[in-house]
Amino acid sequence: MTDTIVLGLDGATWDILDPLINQGRLPNIEQLISSGYSGTLESTFPPITAPAWLSMATGQNPGKTGVFYFLNRESPDSFEFKTLGSEKFEQSSYWDVLSASNRSVGVFNFPMLYPPYEVDGFMVSGLGSPEDDTITYPNDLARELNDVTDGYQIKVPYADPKYDDRPAALEADLLEIAGKRETAMTYLLDEKGPDAFFGVISATDWAQHYFWRYHDEDHVLHEPGTEFEETLTRVWKRVDETVGKIVERAEAEDAQLFLVSDHGFGPVNRTFHSNNWLRREEFTQESDESWLTKARTEYFPYLRQIGEGVVSVVPQLNDFAKSVGKSIRKDPGENVDFDTSIAFAPRQNLTCGMIYMLSDREEDKQEVISKLEEAVETDPIAKEVEIYEPEDLYEGPKTDLAPDLLFEIDDFECAIDPRSTTGDDLFSTGPPSKARNGGHNRDGIFIASGPGIDSGSGLDARIYDIAPTLLYIHDQPIPEEMDGNVLFDVFGSRDPDEEPERAPIETLVEQGENVERSDDEEVQQRLEDLGYI
Repeated sequence: MTDTIVLGLDGATWDILDPLINQGRLPNIEQLISSGYSGTLESTFPPITAPAWLSMATGQNPGKTGVFYFLNRESPDSFEFKTLGSEKFEQSSYWDVLSASNRSVGVFNFPMLYPPYEVDGFMVSGLGSPEDDTITYPNDLARELNDVTDGYQIKVPYADPKYDDRPAALEADLLEIAGKRETAMTYLLDEKGPDAFFGVISATDWAQHYFWRYHDEDHVLHEPGTEFEETLTRVWKRVDETVGKIVERAEAEDAQLFLVSDHGFGPVNRTFHSNNWLRREEFTQESDESWLTKARTEYFPYLRQIGEGVVSVVPQLNDFAKSVGKSIRKDPGENVDFDTSIAFAPRQNLTCGMIYMLSDREEDKQEVISKLEEAVETDPIAKEVEIYEPEDLYEGPKTDLAPDLLFEIDDFECAIDPRSTTGDDLFSTGPPSKARNGGHNRDGIFIASGPGIDSGSGLDARIYDIAPTLLYIHDQPIPEEMDGNVLFDVFGSRDPDEEPERAPIETLVEQGENVERSDDEEVQQRLEDLGYI
């Protein structure tokens, strides 16, 4: 019997949902809101898939998980970056606590949770996984999903050049994968019946990245009068149908249902080119360049433009173009002279700015901060920059792995692009690419409904609160390592003096050997197809 169902709607934002609900376009989500408790779910900083979903599963901030983006350092003494994998989830996630206490769990399509590992129940890896039969525990579950969905899919690579100027093809593929997700989830709930289920729908995120400019009349790239003005509405209506199917299962099991998102969303109308700025201010010095290094840095923007143009005309050349890109792609600190540079920005993030200081002098860091503030203040369009040091955002033993400075411009409406460009402008009009005209911000959504859930709105929750709340519902102790708190406000009745039991996580989970992923190069290509690096 399933007690709790969590449906993760990647990138869901009230800025999209509220108008559609007011128009009567999302009846199932509207019903959940009216009968349950809703509010805002604050994401991690940066509000990006990898750290956000991990923090939701573990209840821990990035200063404890050590995950700040898709590629992360393992040591403060090294700038070698590794891809996030399931070793960061295992023995730390709320489902590990449930599994160790003989509660069956079902984890479906969870981003970066690869390779899957043994639990009491099942696990299906999501974003960042290969398109093969290694994505499930138990192994034969992959065959079942392929059978029931007529070919299971992990992703729709919305930023792939094959979708350039082909919005109709992308919309069709997004609606198709949304249907496959619904089929898979209803099958798993009906046939496996875990005590706790957590499933993620990613198509909402991909659709909003690509189609935001069609939906938003104020977007700098808005194209009025096209049929794609309604694409986001059509995608969300399809997802609302899935919510209705999940509601049916929740009501049949008398289960509590949660709708959550890993981050919010909004327009991307401008771009700040962080490495152009660092080089102009002479904070970053380039290393001696071989011809291959030049191909990876100076010439890559031109190659990318040419390749994307060719693929948009001849999609059949897409795989060849990817192989060329793979041959010249290197680590995020490529072409930086670490001996003479004061700071550098790793080439892997398009949402917020990340700067690593190579100088230990506090005066140098303050000069970087001052010059960055000056660059934004003197720009005629930019409004404000928020600059953070790790201690402003994180706490925990892995805080020293974070970038030394993190920043966002105009509440994420201005993207931060550290990649090499064909010019030397600091700011440019428009997003880093047409496929990423919508971007992430910190304001996600939260909806809870079902037995014992009160009716209300205006909740201000944090992404770290989900894991302890789910453990509380299942009468389990909450790991001391979790930063979040139980969302008591959503429950209709409880003892006001009640304090949930806390215990070290090592006493609550079954210790085992972590299985690390070994497909770093391949996963970087998959993330590039999705516009993340």
